[in-house]
Amino acid sequence: MVMATPLLHALRESLEGQLWAVGKPSAMHLYNGLDFFDRFIPYEGKGVVPFLDLVSLVRAVPFERGIVLPHSFRSALLFFLGSVAGRIGYGRNRRGFMLSSTIEEPPGPPETTVEHYLRMLEKLGVPRTLESPQLRVTDDEERRYDERFTEVAGAYVAFIVGARYGPSKRWPETYFSGLADLLAERFDLRVYLLPGKGEEALAGRVLDGVTHKERVEVRVMDVRELKVCLGRAAATVSNDTGSRHVSAALSVPTVVILGPMDERYTAYPSGFTHAMGKEMACRPCNSRRCDRNHACMREISPEEVARKVGEVLKWPSGRS
Repeated sequence: MVMATPLLHALRESLEGQLWAVGKPSAMHLYNGLDFFDRFIPYEGKGVVPFLDLVSLVRAVPFERGIVLPHSFRSALLFFLGSVAGRIGYGRNRRGFMLSSTIEEPPGPPETTVEHYLRMLEKLGVPRTLESPQLRVTDDEERRYDERFTEVAGAYVAFIVGARYGPSKRWPETYFSGLADLLAERFDLRVYLLPGKGEEALAGRVLDGVTHKERVEVRVMDVRELKVCLGRAAATVSNDTGSRHVSAALSVPTVVILGPMDERYTAYPSGFTHAMGKEMACRPCNSRRCDRNHACMREISPEEVARKVGEVLKWPSGRS
């Protein structure tokens, strides 16, 4: 979702007509403040009956063109059954017959997801306007956040301790605990642990391992609150997961701990992303679970990450 913003920005800048979106309401809140869309059709993606209702709704609107961003079969099927005149997307997952125009994927090494989306603009004849993702926080999101959370004076670092993809992308819990103590001791920083859905227990275990518990807090929040919290952070330390892109798109220095994945998919131009990884013979493996002692993550020490946070904050040896 975040990595589609350069594509959406270019479409909005060039389009004279209306631009509609179909998607999950929770995810669409990421785009608040960007004014990309004229209308939004909510869809949770569950069940045959809701899908057929959505098909009927799409069919009732004379759309001239439909851009299919997800690679799923169902996303192409929606526009096909909805009689959208021009259906553009990648022909993966045997869905090419449902598209009126397919995007050719270049041979060779993997391209970034941002570039993967931007390639659609060539088919549409639309010039590029951005090369990296951008997000905004709205006044309403700020107000809503302040009504729920009480801020304590002083700078803080946000930790993204989970990764929905699987445990192979998660830096060890004890390492996050140790890093929180180092940041508290060395830079007098507070730390907010921001778990995703179902990751509350994980964040709790990280907190249990912290010595300076008075400086660390678990905050469970929705995507709108997450944007505000990340946007106000002095820096973010994150596993290689979706929230890292939210942080960087909000122009927050974001230290990303790379594990088993091929970073060429996410290496788009960004002055706010600071990736840390270790070269291993088995990396990248793109596996959800590791059977080799998770060396690619365990070799990245809390001390190394603390030094990197100091560098990006320009506090190399301690806060002055």
